[in-house]
Amino acid sequence: MGKIKILEPEVAQKIAAGEVIERPFSVVKELVENSLDAGATEIRVEIVDGGKKLIRVIDNGSGLSQEDVLLCFERHATSKISRAEDLERIATLGFRGEALASIDAVSKLVLKTSEGTGGIKVEREGGRLLRFSEGAYPRGTSIEVRDLFFNLPVRRKFLRSAQSELALIARYLTLVALAFPEISFSLSHGERQLLNCPGVKTRKERFYQLFGRQALERMLELDLKEGDYQITGFLSRPPKGLPDKQRQVYYVNFRPVRDRTLAAAVQQATKGWYEKDTYPEIYFFLTLPCSEVDVNVHPAKAEVRFRDSLRIFQLAVTSIDDALKRESQAKAVSFGQKFSELKNVKTMEIREEARKERPILPEERGIIDLEKETPLSREEKEIWKRGRLATEEERKEKVCDRGWQVLGQYLNFYIIVIDKEGLLIIDQHNAHERVLYEKYLDLDRQRRFNRRQSLFPLILELSPAEMIRFEENKVFLEEFGFELENLGGRSLLLRSFPDFLEDEEARQIFLAFLGEAEVAPSPELRPRFLATMACKTAIKAGVALTLEKMEYLVNELFQCEHPWLCPHGRPTALRLSLESIEKGLGRS
Repeated sequence: MGKIKILEPEVAQKIAAGEVIERPFSVVKELVENSLDAGATEIRVEIVDGGKKLIRVIDNGSGLSQEDVLLCFERHATSKISRAEDLERIATLGFRGEALASIDAVSKLVLKTSEGTGGIKVEREGGRLLRFSEGAYPRGTSIEVRDLFFNLPVRRKFLRSAQSELALIARYLTLVALAFPEISFSLSHGERQLLNCPGVKTRKERFYQLFGRQALERMLELDLKEGDYQITGFLSRPPKGLPDKQRQVYYVNFRPVRDRTLAAAVQQATKGWYEKDTYPEIYFFLTLPCSEVDVNVHPAKAEVRFRDSLRIFQLAVTSIDDALKRESQAKAVSFGQKFSELKNVKTMEIREEARKERPILPEERGIIDLEKETPLSREEKEIWKRGRLATEEERKEKVCDRGWQVLGQYLNFYIIVIDKEGLLIIDQHNAHERVLYEKYLDLDRQRRFNRRQSLFPLILELSPAEMIRFEENKVFLEEFGFELENLGGRSLLLRSFPDFLEDEEARQIFLAFLGEAEVAPSPELRPRFLATMACKTAIKAGVALTLEKMEYLVNELFQCEHPWLCPHGRPTALRLSLESIEKGLGRS
């Protein structure tokens, strides 16, 4: 008897549904795309328990006829395409006819729809029709999805917390709302409204609705048109960047996508404009003829393929380059006025005031800022000169005792060390990151993250998804010394943070944490947060170090529990053994 058999239709249906519908966010995405394709000008999304208990999407689109309702739950039933040739010029967000059938297979679903007069109500469960009735409903469609994956307990078990699932939904709706400013979007979770964006005329107004005034003010506008190709969008002003790429978003014909060509163009065009180890924030909109892009290359329609990738790359680079050049010319014009204003700032008084605010210096906690050169008084300089010769003698004795010696620094990137086995080339950033990570681990075990307050208010404006992740992890952040106050809406005041952080470091670490919280499982969140803190506060590559600081760093590294890898898994040092040196020089 043969081993291969045809699966039962019910089993095959569940497998296929699992490919399209991965989590509550997938349901919202498919239903909202249907609403947009139906010409809706108002879309409401209502969620309970992160979408696990209830997802309701209501629109005022064209609605469905009775004939359409009878067909729409069949697999590959769609109004978007009818022939294979249509795949070459897809102009809608949906087109495969899989969404409703997949949602229906793994949930309890109620559909209400009307084309303007009368209406139809359909109740289904696990792919089976329960009831079909007629009634009076407003124009448009309402789809209610309850108990997602009720018949797939394995898939349901792997869903994340309600807040995490909700954050994914909020992020998607934020991005799609930015793409369609003329459409009204709202999102509520239980009794709480998280997003309310009435339709506006321009994308700039919609950006303000979603991200706030501060975010809009730090943006440059992209604007390039060449034939049927057009690029618009927003790019953050240099030189300040973000710690990760969470806010690099690409749209192709208003569809949010991931694309390597566009990402590479952004990387090339912005190289050298932003601070080291930071990334620009960008919302990039590309519109082009439908025949020039293939959107049928990914199961979730999250990737595309261009017919002429090189042309797209060049256009993207040009659009960003133009925006950055306009910004640099504007700064050059206004620089004289800015400089005259800055001359009157009492910088030293501000620094002295800030120093008084700090209750405990990092040096007192065993955390040394290697980048800072503390000015010496005249008396301190004399003491340093008198002790210099003695220090040199002590150093020679220490080299004999500890078995290693710092030779110097190469390219302000690497520390060169010799020991009995040969040469060590130490990456100063990775090494310091490892040292700080283990110190932060120790502080975490002792619950000793002392706080300090910022001298000036640090106000942060978050997206809806970031606000949800903050609320979910507020207690977690307080354990590390981050205290934030809600100012209303999605604005936060960063009141205090660990005393070894500068204001900008604290801001970047907080934003980086919100990005980590989106993707990291709960058990990994703590070590990843500590690793992010270590990375953002470690000495940067390219910074010159004194011999004393190099020796301090090397000594601290050798005392670490795991000295040879930074917390992100990169090597801290490269060894060249005496044997390999002699062999390379033909002496062995």
